[in-house]
Amino acid sequence: MPNWNHIVREQLAVLRLSPEREGEIVEELGLHLEAIYEDALADGLSEKEAEARAVQSYDWRLLECELSRVETPLLTRKLQPSIELIERKGGMRMGSFIQDLGFGWRLLVKQPGFALMVVLTLALGIGANSTMFSFFNGILLRPLPYPQWERLVLLDEIATKRGGGSLGVSFTNYLDWRAQNQVFAEVGGYHSITFTLTGVGDAEELNGAMASHGLFKLLGVAPLRGRAFTPEEDKAGGGRVVMLGYGVWQRRFGGDPNIVGRTVTFGKGAWEVVGVMPSDFKFPAGAEFWIPLTLNTKGWPRTMHGMGALARLKPEVTLAQAQSEMDNIARSLAEQYPASNEGIEVNVTGLRDHLVKDYQRGLWMLLGVVGFVLLIACANVTNLLLAQATVRQREMALRAALGAGRWRIVRQVLCESLLLGALGGVVGMLLAWLGLDWLLTVLPTELPYWMKFKLDGRVLMFTLAVSLLTSLIFGAAPAWQAAHVDVYDALKEGGRSGTSRQGLRHLLVVAQVALALILLVGAGLMMRSFLRLQHLSLGFNPDNLLTLRVTVPGNVPLAHQLLARVNALPGVTSAGTIAALPLTGIDDKWGIGLVAENETGLSLQQAPRISLGIITPQYFRAMEIPLLAGRAFDDSDTQATPDVAIPKVAIIDEQLARAHWPNANPLGQRIRIGQADDRADWHTIVGVAGAVQHDRPEVATRPTVYVPNLQKAGPQTLVIRSSLPPEALLVAIKNVVKEIDANLPITHVAMMSEVIAESIWQPRLYAVLFAVFAVVALLLAAVGIYGVMAYAVAARTNEIGIRMALGAQPRDLLRLVVGQGMLLVFSGIGLGLLGASLLTRLLKTFLFGVSATDPLTFAGVALLLTLVALFACWIPAQRATKTDPLIALRCE
Repeated sequence: MPNWNHIVREQLAVLRLSPEREGEIVEELGLHLEAIYEDALADGLSEKEAEARAVQSYDWRLLECELSRVETPLLTRKLQPSIELIERKGGMRMGSFIQDLGFGWRLLVKQPGFALMVVLTLALGIGANSTMFSFFNGILLRPLPYPQWERLVLLDEIATKRGGGSLGVSFTNYLDWRAQNQVFAEVGGYHSITFTLTGVGDAEELNGAMASHGLFKLLGVAPLRGRAFTPEEDKAGGGRVVMLGYGVWQRRFGGDPNIVGRTVTFGKGAWEVVGVMPSDFKFPAGAEFWIPLTLNTKGWPRTMHGMGALARLKPEVTLAQAQSEMDNIARSLAEQYPASNEGIEVNVTGLRDHLVKDYQRGLWMLLGVVGFVLLIACANVTNLLLAQATVRQREMALRAALGAGRWRIVRQVLCESLLLGALGGVVGMLLAWLGLDWLLTVLPTELPYWMKFKLDGRVLMFTLAVSLLTSLIFGAAPAWQAAHVDVYDALKEGGRSGTSRQGLRHLLVVAQVALALILLVGAGLMMRSFLRLQHLSLGFNPDNLLTLRVTVPGNVPLAHQLLARVNALPGVTSAGTIAALPLTGIDDKWGIGLVAENETGLSLQQAPRISLGIITPQYFRAMEIPLLAGRAFDDSDTQATPDVAIPKVAIIDEQLARAHWPNANPLGQRIRIGQADDRADWHTIVGVAGAVQHDRPEVATRPTVYVPNLQKAGPQTLVIRSSLPPEALLVAIKNVVKEIDANLPITHVAMMSEVIAESIWQPRLYAVLFAVFAVVALLLAAVGIYGVMAYAVAARTNEIGIRMALGAQPRDLLRLVVGQGMLLVFSGIGLGLLGASLLTRLLKTFLFGVSATDPLTFAGVALLLTLVALFACWIPAQRATKTDPLIALRCE
């Protein structure tokens, strides 16, 4: 038997009847419902169907209205016709969550301007967060494209006596690790290389890798066609076989289904294709082909580093256990081979951690920035809703008078906030899609193979969560205000909206200004840092300097001929070559050490690392690098005669000269450079050049030694200074190269200014995004200030009319309104300066040449925000001066 009394009490709960009166009604209706229930059972209905018939026999909403007309106070009964009219239009009581949403939607449709402003404000905040989360997700959260990627680790050797720099891996040490470890299921090795593909169309230089036979199995990736390498092919003489990347297969061979078994030409050698890898496989970064890792301990001694090593942890092994095991092996090898391994440690890093280390801090910073933007947007919307809630006090009072409880009113307001948040989320997703597309256009074109940016399910869930969270944040205060309305005061005829809750709105304006100032200060610091990087003295003149790469493998006369022909071109001032351009890093992982002859007790393995520049004699002239002492290289340093050996000479930069010969002349001194003492010759210093920024501008460059290019083998990049337009010069150079050898590929063509821009893309991106988000924050803060002051003027219309009737002048009203607004602004600026002085310290690692508390930036931003806020206050103040006293006082 259903509990009829309980069912009736639930329906009458909103009326708040006295216990005695409620008991009478419950008893009467309970007996009636029970009678209907018994009749239904007698008609053959089931108990559940009979209960439903009894409950549905009453129009409970009509019953509540009738009872409220009798039970509520006289004031409410007088207002009942108006209440019923509102209720018939669907604007009063909602029986369910869906009804609340429906009413909220109708309310928004009736106020399109207000709804549009709120939705756009939220969309800016939500869209910015979704855009940055897409990047956060694509770099830090998305799984790597390998099975059980979380168990993949990178092995690297660290030179502790050289300041902890990465050396890469020695092939001989790699063999010992593979044989001695007990923590890895598999260990694979690789070494990046560059080959020139010929024989099919124009020659093309391709980036590839030498890979051990187990590397592909370790990564869990099988060839799309053919097979991977066999253990026999890892050994010297095991066969010249190659695996092609999907892009090369499609681009150069038209996706030939019979590619496996076909012979392709790299340089002057023929290689048999044994497999094609899937389209998304480009390990290591950018690799488009793979050949077997046929290194040996003679050709690659223990002192030579630069290889890469990857391993997969056994299922039961942790990263810490693997690190401990490799520490033990490293100590053992150092005891067995002190000449080569002393001071060499092994670092075990998760593959994901290694890949994201250069992006992690920046992404967290930007995610925090857009979080501030969202808070400002929420404060703005809260202010708008509080203003609307004040206008709707009479409506909420009517609801309370009809018996609606506080929770019902809160629910209604929160449902309206939820609708606004959902609409803001939808528009925000559209802005995020546009923003993501824009960001991908300003990033380098060659993104790492493992980065995938798209609005996937995780981003959609994030946007949904942010939309719901913001709905609660900006809807909480208006809901609380609506639920605590004074019914009798609000329903008095002629009662005003009042300004009793202006304090919260003022606090929100102060918070908006403070947050906006913090973002503006951060943006100012980042922009100043970026400008400093742009104007950093690099040690050479980048103007009118064309750079390109031409690989002439093992053919010294041909290289001389090419350089001579380029120098003879009309308009070319000078041309030279270097192994790696400045700002791109020189021999960054080869562990080049330097020992001066006057220094004893230090081996090359223990010496600090330096940069090595392999150049031709005209290089300094082409780059306009000043020669401070001695001479430049000439033909005698690069061309041998039958009875005279090429002298071993070097040019050092001023930074290295100060470090080793602070009080002496370095010319004529001898130095040894290389990785191992038994493989390095003595070089005589013949010149001292100006310091050049070889690494990225924000990184302190190492001392540099230059040697003639024919004394050290290595790929070369041409630098050509010319008065010709780049396009015309490039055409002439291509013609020269084609005449010399049609199979010589030309790659990496760029003006030096473009190389510089590429080297600082990350600081530029951070500065641009910071600036964009700061401008959005400034606009939102300005709109918030304007909204509060406009509402204040509207609420004080009567007061302003009285003041004007008593003789107040327009300047007095301007001073009154603007003064009230600027008081809030100055409070926010004070809090913002305090917060910025604390939070901008987190930007230290991103700044170059600018202090995190730079007073000029702080002062400039505070002045800018003051001017914008002054304008936002002046507009409603100007409107106040135009108030007609008669119209303003008419309601009195």
